[in-house]
Amino acid sequence: MDKKVLAVILVISVAINVATVFTLGYFWWTRHTATEQEVLVRTPHMMHDWQQTRMAKELGLSDHQIEEMRKANEEMRMAMQPLREELFKKRQELMSLLRDEDLDREKAEMLIEQIAELQAKHDAQIFDRLLTMKGILTPEQRQRLGALMHALLESGRPPGMPEAPIHPHHRFELPRGEGGR
Repeated sequence: MDKKVLAVILVISVAINVATVFTLGYFWWTRHTATEQEVLVRTPHMMHDWQQTRMAKELGLSDHQIEEMRKANEEMRMAMQPLREELFKKRQELMSLLRDEDLDREKAEMLIEQIAELQAKHDAQIFDRLLTMKGILTPEQRQRLGALMHALLESGRPPGMPEAPIHPHHRFELPRGEGGR
């Protein structure tokens, strides 16, 4: 009888251990693959999926506004894709110069100028996109967007950089009662 009891206890113990290992493995696997999927899947779609998350909630976008922004984002993404590809190629070319024994400084400077020009075009397109977005929003939503953009810029301020004064006539604030002053 003692052998039977020990065998039952052993089987139960092994079953619990196996279940624990599978459970921990499952949770590790789902978290690990979810992180990879976020990096691989979310990043490219961020430009047209963001409005379904925090921004839509923060600005209180209507379904019509979300659809207009989705269309505008898709147009911007299509227009920016060749520019991004060119920018990427120029940056790769610049980095490849570092592998050369005899660095061609003149070519590097030319590439740096081209990259700066492409980056300026990229930034101009993003600014145009923000202007398009602004046209879709209500005045109250524009104020909220301004406050969000200001907070975003301030959060990326390098350490030790003095705070930029805000022009009193162009101050962005949230409406009173919603985190505003």
